[in-house]
Amino acid sequence: MAILIIETFILTAIAVGAGILVGVLVKQWFGRRTVGSERLAEVMAAAEAAEADMSDDREKAERQVPSLEATEPETAAPATSADVPVAAPAVAEALTGPAAEVSAGLDRIAAADRLGERPPALPGPRPGGADDLRRIRGIGPQNATRLNALGIYHLDQIAAWTPAEARWVGAYLAFPGRIEREDWIGQAKALASGDGTAEF
Repeated sequence: MAILIIETFILTAIAVGAGILVGVLVKQWFGRRTVGSERLAEVMAAAEAAEADMSDDREKAERQVPSLEATEPETAAPATSADVPVAAPAVAEALTGPAAEVSAGLDRIAAADRLGERPPALPGPRPGGADDLRRIRGIGPQNATRLNALGIYHLDQIAAWTPAEARWVGAYLAFPGRIEREDWIGQAKALASGDGTAEF
């Protein structure tokens, strides 16, 4: 029983150490970038909360290990998997998922910032609901989702893009020049004006 508790403690300590290391590296990496993204702040807060929870779990485990070893009888029953606290996988998952998502998003934003200017965003769709951006030839479900994540919900927003904003979005979506080639802005203007004959 004591060996199992010690092994659990060691594995928890390793997981906490790895979590803290990843947290420090992520903080340092994000500190070099200036991004006005609310999503980034949410993800970082979640990672810090997970790191704090993990350190609390570690402190609890440190307090429990000595007391368990002192009171353990020699003929203790073998420990089951239910007796062992398992906090490390949840923390690793909390740090890995958002960290991967944020990393990919920041790389796209950094590349886009070098090529253009980020278009104005809305916090959410207007009361009438979001437009179906997939009506524009060249915008599929994935690009529509990415545009929504950027705060682009309506055709008139796309119609109002400047060339620099179009370059920024093209770089962010990893399709440089595609917006201009497929004339997303012209299509959006035609669709936003209510031209029922516009077919793309």
